[in-house]
Amino acid sequence: MSNHETTERIVLCFDRDYTVSVNPHPDERAVPIGWVQWWGHCTDIPVWATGNQHLRVEAEIPGIREAEHAWEDYLDNGEYEYKNSQFEDYWKPRRRDGLRLVQDVYQEAFPDKDFQFVVVDDADVSDLEDEGPWTHYLPWDFVEAVESVEAEVEQPPSDAFRNEGIPFNSTDKPDFEIQQYTMAEIKNELRSPTSSDE
Repeated sequence: MSNHETTERIVLCFDRDYTVSVNPHPDERAVPIGWVQWWGHCTDIPVWATGNQHLRVEAEIPGIREAEHAWEDYLDNGEYEYKNSQFEDYWKPRRRDGLRLVQDVYQEAFPDKDFQFVVVDDADVSDLEDEGPWTHYLPWDFVEAVESVEAEVEQPPSDAFRNEGIPFNSTDKPDFEIQQYTMAEIKNELRSPTSSDE
């Protein structure tokens, strides 16, 4: 267990390339994909793919399109307006804008709850910490923090899921049982009353 005592809800966001073991940095440690799968499938921690969206299917976790859907359809906010889209049609927002979207979904859905958003990305996005409740880790620092019980989350068991990489662009049939904290469950959570409303 983490030594962080907090009443905040943790939300994990993962980049993929040079971050997770499916496409690791050539010289640094990557986050095992088995860890991402375990947090996303075996805990109640929301886990999001916020970088290369192949991770959505590889780990069976929600990504940017699911966050947009939650924002627009479940929170009835209309089309999400990215401030710094990479493309004119907003098909792929810049990394910080995708992270802001995830933050906005949770803060809009749960205005009375506190969240700590943790992003693991090989690019330095630590400037988000100046904007809100973000903690940025470089992948190798995150692995070390998890192993040393300094991270906000506990280390998954070594046999929870396979931890080696899976083939690049492997998008059809992951070889693990799908137990995901699914987007449907996330949407249900977004619609359910907060404890302060009870």
